Amino acid sequence: MRRALLALGVGLALADSSIVTLALPEILGEFDVAITTVAWVLTSFNLVLAVVAVPAAYVARRRPRGSFAVGVVVFATASLVCGLAPSFEVLVGARCVQAVGAGLLVAAALDLLSQLEGSDEAALRTWVAAGVLGAALGPAAGGVLTQLLGWESIFLAQVPLALALLYAVRGVDYRPVRTPTGRPSLTANAALLFVAGGLVAALFLVVLLLVDGWGMSPAAAGLVVTVMPLTAIAVARLRPASLGVVQGVACGVVLLAGGLAALALMPRAGWGWTVPPQLLVGAGLGLTVGGLTELALRGRPDQVVHGGWTIAARHAGVVLGLVLLAPVLTTALDDNREEAIRAGAAVVLDSEIPPLDKLGVAQDVLDEVDRSSELGELPDVERAFEGRPDEPEWRALIAGLQEQLDRAVTSAFSGPFLLAAALTLCALVPLAFVRRRVA
Repeated sequence: MRRALLALGVGLALADSSIVTLALPEILGEFDVAITTVAWVLTSFNLVLAVVAVPAAYVARRRPRGSFAVGVVVFATASLVCGLAPSFEVLVGARCVQAVGAGLLVAAALDLLSQLEGSDEAALRTWVAAGVLGAALGPAAGGVLTQLLGWESIFLAQVPLALALLYAVRGVDYRPVRTPTGRPSLTANAALLFVAGGLVAALFLVVLLLVDGWGMSPAAAGLVVTVMPLTAIAVARLRPASLGVVQGVACGVVLLAGGLAALALMPRAGWGWTVPPQLLVGAGLGLTVGGLTELALRGRPDQVVHGGWTIAARHAGVVLGLVLLAPVLTTALDDNREEAIRAGAAVVLDSEIPPLDKLGVAQDVLDEVDRSSELGELPDVERAFEGRPDEPEWRALIAGLQEQLDRAVTSAFSGPFLLAAALTLCALVPLAFVRRRVA
């Protein structure tokens, strides 16, 4: 029971690195801020966690039980403030505090798991798997809660879950740690940073494409993207013992980059086209994060502190990915918007609706495009046809316009996916030095 709660705590804390992805449009509508500003709800958590992870690990190695309890209380309190935030500034500030609690919680959980498991290796496997699952399932879970109960429910639902984690530290003995920590593995952590930067596209952009781009419900999109974490778990468990850690990570980097490139080259819209690339991404995820964490901790005298370095590297990579990919996607959407307008105008002119209606329809579609652009949303084609006849030629026109929009959106996401693939392949550079040193 305690092991399960500790794993839940790690997954819950690290899910917050991505859990508000699909809530950003609703948060934007709640507060009067710019589109670029609202992204700080996501970026602030990852940035602060990257900064505090190592100091939190040093604290946790001395008092793991107390650090876990404090981390839980801070995380739960900050989550409550996030859910009740009266202003955007309070929300971002609470997200920063939430990250501090998450850092203490996650770092201490590794030490506590080692005590309960009786094995550092078993504890590390549980710790890594819980973190990967949390981060991978975060966007879908947040999207479902936002759809059903509003964005505030994302944070309010975490309060009782977090407080329940306090049971996990009951009866755990205090175990002081006084061994020297040694230097962190710069090469393994650098590779982990690049991998995490590439994973931003898989964990964030795929969900955005499915829901905001192609109009799927968050619940359906959540079901689709479970392909990645399930594949990651299966591959991590089934990795042959004959495959060395470094070789396995290298294979994982190639698989992950290949999956991202495949997402960039999808021939048309449709969730089915995302499944094969997600299988590749999931396989790469299963081989890279756990393997790089193992390489970062191998031979290190203090697992908790070096685990903190891996958390810092991962979330610095997330911030790097967000900083690089967000402007590329925004620019591509703007460029493809003009192309979609031209293609849409051709569809309207070639349609079979009455000639006198074509000009009015074209203007309504343009008005919808302008309205959605101001709000930072994708156009809702059907909204432009409210009050129009429900006849075959009109339905065919709507379908044609939606196809052009889907094509433009899919094309806009290609650039960020390719950039993420290139960022992932950068991990092979520091990994080559790890291989040389291990050999």
